[in-house]
Amino acid sequence: MQRTNEVSDNSAYHQRSQRLADCKITSAHLVATVVATALLTLGIRLILNNSFDLELEHRFWYRDFAGNLVVSVFFFSLTRHWLRAMIVASLFLCSFHFGNAGKLVVLGTPFSPDDFMNVKNLFMLSKDWLLVVAIASITLPIGAFVLLVRWRALSTWVSFGVFFSVVSLGIFYSTDVRSSLDREFGNSEWNQPLNYKTRGLMLHIVQESMRTLSKVKVIPTQANISSLMAALPHHRPDIKSTNKRNVHMIVLESFFDPNTLGKQWVPEDPLPEEFHALWNATDKSTALTPVFGGYTANAEFEVLCGFPFTGYGVFFEGFLRHNAPCLPAMLAQQGYRSIASHPNVPGFWNRKLAYHLTGFDTFWSKADFDISDSVSGVLLDHSFYDQVFDKLGELDDGPVFNYMLTYHGHYPYSTNENYPNKVKAGKDSWLLQGYLNHVYYKSRDLMALVSRLRQDDPEALVVIFGDHLPSLGSNFGVYTDAGKLAADRKNFTPEMLRYSSSTPLIVINGRQGPQKLGQVPLYRLPAIVTGMLGSTGAGIAGWSSNPPGKIIRPVYRMHYYLQDGKTIACGFGSKRSDCIESQDWITRVKTLSTDIFAGAQHSLQYLDDVSAN
Repeated sequence: MQRTNEVSDNSAYHQRSQRLADCKITSAHLVATVVATALLTLGIRLILNNSFDLELEHRFWYRDFAGNLVVSVFFFSLTRHWLRAMIVASLFLCSFHFGNAGKLVVLGTPFSPDDFMNVKNLFMLSKDWLLVVAIASITLPIGAFVLLVRWRALSTWVSFGVFFSVVSLGIFYSTDVRSSLDREFGNSEWNQPLNYKTRGLMLHIVQESMRTLSKVKVIPTQANISSLMAALPHHRPDIKSTNKRNVHMIVLESFFDPNTLGKQWVPEDPLPEEFHALWNATDKSTALTPVFGGYTANAEFEVLCGFPFTGYGVFFEGFLRHNAPCLPAMLAQQGYRSIASHPNVPGFWNRKLAYHLTGFDTFWSKADFDISDSVSGVLLDHSFYDQVFDKLGELDDGPVFNYMLTYHGHYPYSTNENYPNKVKAGKDSWLLQGYLNHVYYKSRDLMALVSRLRQDDPEALVVIFGDHLPSLGSNFGVYTDAGKLAADRKNFTPEMLRYSSSTPLIVINGRQGPQKLGQVPLYRLPAIVTGMLGSTGAGIAGWSSNPPGKIIRPVYRMHYYLQDGKTIACGFGSKRSDCIESQDWITRVKTLSTDIFAGAQHSLQYLDDVSAN
């Protein structure tokens, strides 16, 4: 009996000893994970500062470390070994941090929830070695995760359970979580780079995800819409048969006047005299676009649907969920063939679905074009135009809305032996050098098309504009060096905001010729088009009319407006006395936009036909 007790005592002692030893080992591994994460965080921040020139806020490094540490500890709970955990965590964190830095360099904005919901666009946008990097940034972390996680351990599934419980609670209480995070860590609606730098990437992603989730729930009710519709026009377009002229809308990729950078940077004018003459005939009318350096789809949404983009992300991907009476649909109802053309893959920015929902009958994408006349797979504009008009057939065979989104001019502005450099930048910048030569070819292809249209389709309404300014280097690059933009958006003046969103606008109203329209936000173009076609109603495009005397341009979660020759900038939700009217206008159009494109479409019940009134 005594022997049995001794054995039992020894067994219990060994179990306690083993548990203590295991606890010590786990603690040592956990300490190693913390130290390794700290070193990893410092290394990443050093690279971001020196190689990407991001100028991070060093006083907030601990937030960056804390966010990274949560990731590392989660992987430690799945692997139970510090080295395995850090291999997985390092691959995930490096992919996130360096991918985010690349986006900031090119587009000037950090990661947003929309980027992860539509990760396929990363592959569509990348080519050659960039495509290899994009694939590696996804496959390596996932591969390491699959190989190194202890899938048979109970603790692994407990960790997954805790993780999904936390995520579920965050989704359910997203509004409360977002409010708490905003109070604790702050939030600048218009300056997302500053948000990222003061929060650290992981916290930034969580905070903006909560913001996105909380906004998804806010769908306008019938009562919300009824109170807004009383003072708005209710008439759909009604175009007389004698006014059903062809409409050609040409969206020029990354097109602006580079001469504004100054002679030191652009000593040779890449634009032909014919372009200057045509643009001068409009008094240099200007399109005010919602985006800079990219996100063409948001500019497209505005010119097709007549509403401003007031948020963050890509409207075609996160917010357009219903068929809507946008310009293509409105013209199709008036007997137009409604055709969109873009020589890129149809799924990019969700265009195939978006074009269908906005009312296009036909979408010609990359597979519909011969792209042999291209540079790095990007079809040259003259070939694009020729092929589109060959497909269109006779231009007098019924009215057509011919929407053409060009591709040449896209970052990184490659050239080849068939299209060599024709002009030279004044200072050393490979991006500017490439861009100037893209503009050289694009502008001449455009003028050949304009000449063709004015001869073959003289009654047509022709609308031409640039979708956004080109990206010309890290932290606004050449624009900063040329004194046009500050290196950080938080230091932008109102005039800098206006400059960063201004591109050439040319509207040729048939035989009446070029029109002097001044500065026009892109969301006002659908109403201008229907008006020039003689319609007495503009449909939903009539609901975004600006207050008298103001021209309002929402941009980067803030807005500016033009009035009496001045540019006034306002933060999102600003209560300043000089911002109240424009802010109220933004609230109204945002409510209507949410209702039409993502909500119950209560507002569409108020549309009627002009002929019935």
